[in-house]
Amino acid sequence: MKGLIVKDFINVSNSFRLVGVMVLFYGAISFLTESPGSFSGMFTLIFAMFLFGTFSLDELANWDSYALTMPLTRENIIQGKYLMMLLLTLIGFLVNAASLLVINIATKAESIFSGFEVPIGGFVIVIIFYSVLLPIIAKVGITKARIYFILIYMVPFLLGMLIFKKVKEDNMVPPERLMDVLEMVKDSIYIIAPLVMIVFLGISYSLSVGIYRKKEF
Repeated sequence: MKGLIVKDFINVSNSFRLVGVMVLFYGAISFLTESPGSFSGMFTLIFAMFLFGTFSLDELANWDSYALTMPLTRENIIQGKYLMMLLLTLIGFLVNAASLLVINIATKAESIFSGFEVPIGGFVIVIIFYSVLLPIIAKVGITKARIYFILIYMVPFLLGMLIFKKVKEDNMVPPERLMDVLEMVKDSIYIIAPLVMIVFLGISYSLSVGIYRKKEF
């Protein structure tokens, strides 16, 4: 298992230099504009996107066929990808959090933890997003899965934008019951979010393992 993780980290290691440049660039912008929000949750997403690179390189090298000749089970290979996804997302979150902390201190923000809800939210969203996408990658491969990636990302985004625009234009007032539910979710978000992630990851992992067991290479 350790070898699978190391292999994937070696494959994406060259991309880490780009992240260093981006941290410096956005850090300078945030400092000059005194706007820590410039970082938002971008690095959580960027690091998570490196997982696509590991799938692409594996597909080009016919890695799965080779890996299955070694003392590895199909479950091990899937476990390796899920662990890599969690590690990359966590690293992205930590880079984001550390950068925000430094910028908040440098710009003398009201709180050194100002804006931290964004990278935390980004972490949750990325985990849920990949929980949906990883079984699809296991089924159709990374090349075809990119189409699903666009649909999974763009459709909810566009629908959200359209709904928001409609509500704003018509000055619509959401039902009181809906507002009560949203307020309850907001108050319990630090309990609900981990539970939702665990449920999504559990279902996703089970689906991926089931699909990969039946796949032929």
